[in-house]
Amino acid sequence: MITRPRHDNGVDRTIECFYPGSSFPSLSVTGASCALDCKHCSRRYLSGMVPVPEPEDLLSVAEALARRGAKGFLLSGGLDSAGRVPLSRHVDAIREIKSSTDLQVNAHIGLAMKEDISALVDAGVDAFSVDVYGSDETISEVLGLRARVGDYLEVVRSLRDAGASNVTPHICVGIHRGELRGEMAALERLRAAEPGQIVIISLIPTRGTPYEGVPAPGREDLLQVVRAARSLHPDARLMLGCMRLKKDRSWEAEAVEAGVDGIVLPSESTIGILEERGYSIRKRSVCCAIR
Repeated sequence: MITRPRHDNGVDRTIECFYPGSSFPSLSVTGASCALDCKHCSRRYLSGMVPVPEPEDLLSVAEALARRGAKGFLLSGGLDSAGRVPLSRHVDAIREIKSSTDLQVNAHIGLAMKEDISALVDAGVDAFSVDVYGSDETISEVLGLRARVGDYLEVVRSLRDAGASNVTPHICVGIHRGELRGEMAALERLRAAEPGQIVIISLIPTRGTPYEGVPAPGREDLLQVVRAARSLHPDARLMLGCMRLKKDRSWEAEAVEAGVDGIVLPSESTIGILEERGYSIRKRSVCCAIR
């Protein structure tokens, strides 16, 4: 874990900057398929992922990644009708990859069942990315699921109970039509879990989705959530994740001043500002959930 950059009394002021790219690609166990039609996504993001529908596909892709010196991969996919990413068929393949390569695996699991969580932890998954919401209305309106806020928090608890050492909740700012709706409540309820790190992402109004015309969350909303995350989780590693609108970068340096420890794909202007302010930059070619 890196030292909190907001302290100036001789403590290291290092910001991690992440450039996953081809060194840490995103893989989908469902290809471009998803049982849901979430209003912010409509399956659009799956099309940019490497399809690994069969365990043999995952093994083949992982072998190729290892040969060319990649660092690892995000293993995700579309959701089933219960909000789960169907990873259970790939558990043995994950175990083989972890035993035969140095690749690091970040799994996005959705509302996984406890038995699947235990199997994934035992297989050696390095990090777990968990979407967390603070509003039942958001889950119903945006995802179309009958799940509740507590169901996502239960995934975090189940991962901890299963022995997962790296559980990373993700908070999406403005996912409810671009508005702040349950972000603060999610951060508050996460306090009991004492997460070691939290990733802040934000809605990207995406062409071809029901939300393509909604306003993206503005800098003040984004900074408000960052400040709340730092205040409520003073010891957590706080990241700005890859899913966020990158047209306006003017707030990135301010987010660091508010307590962010790392940024995925920061702008060059942000790096310049941070260096001028005395921060050291550490560049990494992995996902920000990887410690």
